[in-house]
Amino acid sequence: MGPHPAVAAVRLALGRALAGHPVTTPAFVACSGGADSLALAAALAFESNRTGRPAGLVCIDHGLQDGSAAQAERVGVLGYELGLDPVQVLRVEVGSAGGPEAAARAARYTALRPFLEQGLVLLGHTADDQAETVLLGLGRGSGPRSIAGMRAAQGGYLRPLLALRRSDTEAACRALGLPSWQDPHNSDPRFRRVRLRQEVLPLLEDVLAGGVVEALARTAGQLQADLDTLELLAEQALAAAAADGPHAGSLGVEAVRRQPDGILSRVLKAWAERGGAGPLAAAHVRELGRLVTDWRGQAGVDLPGGYRAERVSGTLRLTAPAGGPSERPCRPGAGAAIETSSASRGETVSVLDDDIEAVVVSAEDIRTKITELAGTIDADYADREPLLVGVLKGAVMFMSDLARGLSRPSTMEFMACSSYGSSTTSSGVVRILKDLDRDVAGRDILIVEDIIDSGLTLSWLLKNLHARNPASVEVVALLRKPDAAKVPVPVKYVGFDIPNEFVVGYGLDYAERYRDLPYIGRLKPSVYGG
Repeated sequence: MGPHPAVAAVRLALGRALAGHPVTTPAFVACSGGADSLALAAALAFESNRTGRPAGLVCIDHGLQDGSAAQAERVGVLGYELGLDPVQVLRVEVGSAGGPEAAARAARYTALRPFLEQGLVLLGHTADDQAETVLLGLGRGSGPRSIAGMRAAQGGYLRPLLALRRSDTEAACRALGLPSWQDPHNSDPRFRRVRLRQEVLPLLEDVLAGGVVEALARTAGQLQADLDTLELLAEQALAAAAADGPHAGSLGVEAVRRQPDGILSRVLKAWAERGGAGPLAAAHVRELGRLVTDWRGQAGVDLPGGYRAERVSGTLRLTAPAGGPSERPCRPGAGAAIETSSASRGETVSVLDDDIEAVVVSAEDIRTKITELAGTIDADYADREPLLVGVLKGAVMFMSDLARGLSRPSTMEFMACSSYGSSTTSSGVVRILKDLDRDVAGRDILIVEDIIDSGLTLSWLLKNLHARNPASVEVVALLRKPDAAKVPVPVKYVGFDIPNEFVVGYGLDYAERYRDLPYIGRLKPSVYGG
C-alpha cells in the first residue's frame, strides 16, 4: 500500500524541485514546526534516504513568544527522529526596523545564510502563502513585479510546495503522526497577513464560489514567466540601441521608438538608472517615453540624482550633475562597507544601495579590469575578428563595456539559456531561450559571461557551440567562483575570482533587481525570500 495521497503529493513536489540539483548538493529545510515546514522536513528525510542526498534541518527561534525556546528544541528533536542530520536550533535577536514581521524575517534570513552558502535551503511556503503575498502586493499598487509573488526557485532558496494547499500539508502531518505546531502569531489580527488569511480570502472564496487561492497562485506563476520574457526582450532592445563612438552611453531613438510600451518603459528605466540616475518613478519613465514617442522639441527631463535626459540628434543623452558622476558616493575597494550618502551634496543613494551589505568589486576596479582584458584580447585576436556571444541577461553590461574597450572590430550575438529538467551529470540539461541569429561556422567565437559558478550551463554551451564548426571558441568571464565549480570548464580570460557568496550588480540580479548597480556587491541576507 502506498503513502497517503497528501504525503505522496508533498514528496512529489519536493522531488520535482530537487530534480535539477546534483544529489551531492546538501539541502536544509527551514522548519518552525508548523504543518507546512514539518511536512516538507519529512519529505526531505524520505528523499535523503532514497537518494543519499545530504539533508539537514534548521529551526530559528525568534524569541518573540513565551516558550519559544522549548518549541524550537522540540522541532530539533523531531528533526533527529526523522533522520535529518545536521539539526541546528538557532536563537536570533529580532530588531524593530520595518515592523515586527519584517524584522523577524530579516533576522531569520540572516541566520539561514550560512546554510545557503553550503547548499540549498527549502522553505515551506504553500499556495495559501502565495495568494496572501499576491494580495499584499496588489494592495501596495507598485507594479506587476509586486504581484508576481514568490518564486519556486530563487538564489538557492527552493519553495517546493507553492502548488499545494495548507490543507495538504496538514493532512500529510496527520497521516505521518507528526505533531504540527500552531504559531499564535498566525492568528493574531495585528498582522495584516493574518487578516488577509482570516477575513479577506474567506470572503473572496465565498463571493467567487471557491478556487481563489489556486487562481491567485496560478496568476503569480504566469506573471513571473511573462515578466521574465519582457525583461529578456528589453535587455536585447537596450543592447541593440546602445550608441558607440563619441556618444557612448546614449540611446538611439529609432532603435527603440517602435517598441511596445511594456518593453520601451523597461529599456528607458534601465538605461537611465545604469547611467547613474535613479531610482526612477513611473512619472520619470513616462516623461522619458515622451522624448521618444511624442517628440516636439521639448526640453529634457530632470531625473533623481541631479541627472538630466535630453534628446539630441536622434539620441537620448544623459547629463551628469554638476561636478560629474564622481560626486556620487564613492565605491570603496573590495570588501569595504558601502557609504549611504554623499556629504558633498546631501544626496541620498539609490534605495538599491541600502540592500547591499558590502562591495565585492568596485566600479573603478571593474573599469580597470575591463581595460586590461580588452588589451589582452586585442593582442590575441590581432589577425581575427572575434564574434562576441553574450549570455543573457547578466552579461549585457560587461559585454557592452568590453566591446567598447576593444580597439579591433568585433561583432555581437546573444544567447539565453536556462537549466532545465533533471541532471546529475557534468553536461547538465539546458534549454535555449534565445539562439544565435546567424551561422557561426568558421567564426572565432568569444563567449562573454558575467559569472561562472557551477560551470554546468557553460559546459553545455561550449559543447553546443563547438558542434556548429566555428574556427575557435574561447570564454571571457568577469567573475568566477572557484569554490562553487561542479565541472571544469576552460576559461581563457577571467576578471576576478570571488568567494562563493550571493553577489549582485553590474548585470547580476536577485529577482530581476540590482542589475543596474555599477559595482558588484554582496546582498544583505534580509533581502532574501518572500
